[in-house]
Amino acid sequence: MGVCASSPSSKTTTASGKKSGGARASESFRRPSSIMVMDMVGKITEYKQTVTARTVLSDNPHCYLCNSESVHIGTCMPHVPHDEELLPGRIYFLLPLSHSDSPLSLPLLCDLAVKAASALSNPTITYHTHSKKPSVPRR
Repeated sequence: MGVCASSPSSKTTTASGKKSGGARASESFRRPSSIMVMDMVGKITEYKQTVTARTVLSDNPHCYLCNSESVHIGTCMPHVPHDEELLPGRIYFLLPLSHSDSPLSLPLLCDLAVKAASALSNPTITYHTHSKKPSVPRR
């Protein structure tokens, strides 16, 4: 997230998946080609293919998406435009629309960071495969 500093105790894994020896890769770089969306409970849905904000929000009509790298304490969390394609390697927060006019507080940022760290270390991430359907013009 934009306002969080890296920790020297971040979780690492080896290329073979073991936790010691061999070449190490930071946990945050383990899934560089996927898009992760975390809700307020801490559940993460991972998208392996390109997806628009509109597609994610179609299942969550009372929410908006915010790029985790765009948050700053004391400012409102910016909405990702509906037509924007979500970027691989990024984490997005799925937030209730009721939060959209409230400045981000330090306690909320910490809560989101703890939930994201916990969810990322949990192997039960939901994988979502989204197949793009060709658009058919309406008449």
